[in-house]
Amino acid sequence: MRITQEADYALRMVSLLAKSDAVITDDAVQNTLCAPAMAEAVKVPVGFANKILRKLSLVGMVKSQRGIAGGYYLLRDPMGVTVKEVIEVIDGPIEISKCLSENCECLNNPNKDCCRFHNIFGVLNHMLVERLDRLTIAMMVDVNLTICDLLETIK
Repeated sequence: MRITQEADYALRMVSLLAKSDAVITDDAVQNTLCAPAMAEAVKVPVGFANKILRKLSLVGMVKSQRGIAGGYYLLRDPMGVTVKEVIEVIDGPIEISKCLSENCECLNNPNKDCCRFHNIFGVLNHMLVERLDRLTIAMMVDVNLTICDLLETIK
């Protein structure tokens, strides 16, 4: 299983939005980020950034504001947005092996329950998904947390 480049960009763009400190008032949102600025920051073409932002908008993670001060902002608290969630918006369910997919028919062992590989991959996949679900965007952008701190937090 590999996290796609698109999911990587999505994580970086959501992190940018989390750091933007957007302020929602009665009539507008201050400190939004425009797609071209985010695209430049994560080194991706603007069209690709827009595609990612559309996917994030469809699930209610980000929202756009039109107008002269328009741009995107995070709709949810960064503490409540997990790395797992962002990855799955872009890539779908996290599966480290094709055999974990419901519609996969194994040629080596049709009875998945008896397959050691399937069972081990299932346990490892569960551990990975659990940890990615504990890792929030707020934690990822917190410069006071070291990598060791982050890893300890999601154990």
